[in-house]
Amino acid sequence: MTVITGKSLSDIQAHYHSVVASVLENSETETLLLSHFGDFIQPKVDSTIKILESTIIEQGDKRQVMRRVCSVLIEVLQNIALHSAKDANGRMHSYLVVVKAENNYKIFCGNLILQSDRERLSTKMAELVHMDKNSLRKMFIETLCNEDFTYKGGAGLGLLTIAKRSKEEVKYAIHEIDELFGYFQMEIVMDGE
Repeated sequence: MTVITGKSLSDIQAHYHSVVASVLENSETETLLLSHFGDFIQPKVDSTIKILESTIIEQGDKRQVMRRVCSVLIEVLQNIALHSAKDANGRMHSYLVVVKAENNYKIFCGNLILQSDRERLSTKMAELVHMDKNSLRKMFIETLCNEDFTYKGGAGLGLLTIAKRSKEEVKYAIHEIDELFGYFQMEIVMDGE
């Protein structure tokens, strides 16, 4: 694989910085709880979840809210840790931003993907974001029963869980980096009440 350098990597970092800057500009209505740009390996995933569990409780929210937000966050981080592509130096160039707004939590994330996975991921996301909650529940149960696992070991339950539990339609984008890589970004809004 090639190393991602130049304009493409700076564009990814610029988007991450613009998300963080946007939260800081809206500091009267939004609080930045966590931001990270880099790799997510399993120990970092585990510590990130623990930090956010206690941070959400410290914000004065109920355990039920913390469990709901963290269950989606686990899926997001597992998606990044297990399915991100890596450049020639073994870097994921992924990011995570978690924001507390007045009545909700927002999760922004992004990670490298292989171009060969781009079409399948795009099709899956387009299908998920246009389904209502009942259809998502039905698809979740069918997917559990089918045990239709991908070559990376997943059955698509992570993205399905994220779509099912989000308060609003999940926003996503898949950008082309070069002939080998794309970049997958999501914005998820979780109910904070």
